[in-house]
Amino acid sequence: MSNKETKNPGKEETAEMETEAQIEDAEIIESTPLQEPAAKQPSNNTSKLPLILAVVAIILVFGTLGYGYQYWVNLQASLQEMNNSLGKAGEQQQSLQSQLAVVQKAFDEQKGAIAKQQTALAAQDEKLTTERDRLSQQASEMKQSLESVYSKVGRTSNAWMAAEAEYLMRVANHRLRLEGDVMTAIAALETADGRLRDSGDPGMIDVREVLAKEIATLKSVGQLDRVGLSSKITGLIGQVKALKMVGLEYTPSEPEQTKQAAPEGERSVETLLKDGWEGFKSVMVIRHRDKPVSAMLPPEQQFFVYKNLELQLEAARLALLKGDPVLYASSLKQATVWIGDFFDAEATSTQAIQKALADLTAVNVRPSLPDISSSLSALQARMKAAGEEGAQ
Repeated sequence: MSNKETKNPGKEETAEMETEAQIEDAEIIESTPLQEPAAKQPSNNTSKLPLILAVVAIILVFGTLGYGYQYWVNLQASLQEMNNSLGKAGEQQQSLQSQLAVVQKAFDEQKGAIAKQQTALAAQDEKLTTERDRLSQQASEMKQSLESVYSKVGRTSNAWMAAEAEYLMRVANHRLRLEGDVMTAIAALETADGRLRDSGDPGMIDVREVLAKEIATLKSVGQLDRVGLSSKITGLIGQVKALKMVGLEYTPSEPEQTKQAAPEGERSVETLLKDGWEGFKSVMVIRHRDKPVSAMLPPEQQFFVYKNLELQLEAARLALLKGDPVLYASSLKQATVWIGDFFDAEATSTQAIQKALADLTAVNVRPSLPDISSSLSALQARMKAAGEEGAQ
């Protein structure tokens, strides 16, 4: 035993030192039981952090790779779609170019056809102009030939037709200028045109043209309804006797209602004078007229007032039929003045006849009429020229 102890003195000391150290550590651990886990925890977390970071980095790398792959796939699909669209656009462009070429070709063909048609139309227009000139020359020659034949054959036998047409034209001018009778003038001119047509004289064509213009002008003139206006005046003449004259009937004054006679027991000189004055005023009535009396007649001769008014209206009717504006206006004015002077202005019949007279006064009995003497002058010139040709 001693040998062993002598041989391994260092080991035993070492073992004892380790035992003492363990004992000290145990004492330390027992004295501070909560400090050992706290001392060991940082070392565990520190050892796990790189692992966590590595896992997160791997996940991020794989996520990035997946997203990049998906983006690359989508990019490839977009590029493929763009390539398809470009291919279709190229095809459409080629189709449009082909259509444009066809349209351009059709436009060139149509342009050429239009140019040919314009050339043909110009040539046809030139031919028509030439043909028109030729026909005009033929018509002039034919007219001259007809006039020559007519002057040799039928001038004497148809001279009376021209004279009758001249007479009818004179009648038309007379009725229009003096009487203002438009309808008779139109009928006379139309009859004269018929006579010139029946004469067969080619030289009357110009006269008939002027005659046709004058007939058309007369037909466009507004017609004055003389018959209707005359009937209206005749009706007013029949209403004259229904008018009520003023100043021919006694109208006693109305007694005053507010004043009452004094009692008989209270009569005096003053009351007797007042009663006498009231009685005098009831007998004598003074009427004031604001219009001067132009032809005052006695009441028993009111018949003449009515007759004079009827005569004035009859004179206005005759002036209407003759187309005399001066006599027409003066007659209606005199009738209006008499009605205002002699008849009751507040009566309905008086107001009605005054309104009718005002309407009649506004009528122009001689409206402006056209001149129709040109056809007569042209006919006379033609007849004179025909007479000179016959004398030669």
